[in-house]
Amino acid sequence: MDNDISILIDEYMEAQRKRLQNNTSGQLYYQELLLKKLFSRFEFELPEEWDISYFLTTLFIEGHLAITDTALGVLPLRCSYTGINVFNRPTDIIIANPVLGSLRRKIDDDSILLKIQYDYNGVMPIINRYAGLLAECDSSISVNLRNSKVSMIAKASNKAQAKTLEAIFDTIDKGKPAVIVSADAVNQEDMWYMPVKNSFVANDIQELKRSIISEFLTEIGINNTNLDKRERLTDDEVNANNDEVLANIQHWYDNISDGIEKANKLFNLNLSVKIREFGGDQNGEPTEPNLVL
Repeated sequence: MDNDISILIDEYMEAQRKRLQNNTSGQLYYQELLLKKLFSRFEFELPEEWDISYFLTTLFIEGHLAITDTALGVLPLRCSYTGINVFNRPTDIIIANPVLGSLRRKIDDDSILLKIQYDYNGVMPIINRYAGLLAECDSSISVNLRNSKVSMIAKASNKAQAKTLEAIFDTIDKGKPAVIVSADAVNQEDMWYMPVKNSFVANDIQELKRSIISEFLTEIGINNTNLDKRERLTDDEVNANNDEVLANIQHWYDNISDGIEKANKLFNLNLSVKIREFGGDQNGEPTEPNLVL
């Protein structure tokens, strides 16, 4: 009996390990997907020699980057910050670059610390939250689909018969149309069939995924009232949604545009940022993309 319990524990732990592994890969998939959606909200005008992918990933994931003059010209670079002024804001930038080496710059003097949030942090807390929820949904759908394939509980009179039944179920699960066994291998009275249809919730979870993605779109400033199932939305409801979707995006835009304005003045650049707007009208009809702010 103790050996059987030990085997069950080992099987459970292996299943948990595989589940966590699947969730990790699923979360990484959704992290990349959601980051792309967030990046698409902004349209930057940058010098041709600047790497836009490096710029976006550093700014949004790290939450900040340095713009400073170097031996290779004015560049955006990953950095850390140090020092403190009377308002508890950093005063200096430290850059450790594999090509340029170590650099130290004074903020607003010979460098600009471009940030997206008041606390200099990035967007990964938001990304991770929704990526984790979506990965959990996929995991639940996968389990639900698998459980709907074989919906049977069987009672075995001994260990050998239990192994035989396991082999039968494994063979059926792999898609083999027929399994031949001895007459005493299976007792129909010792089998219970589960009502699969009653426990099938994959469709509901798929709808939940759409709701989670809709909530994420609201977080990053994409109007998504067209996802509401109601036939008509009042003007107040539409306006309330419009105000909600602008909460984060306006904060990010204000910080980025403030830093870009400073960089333009300090280094005589022509950087700019706009918010790209996608969405639908009150009746859910798609609208042409346009730039706001």
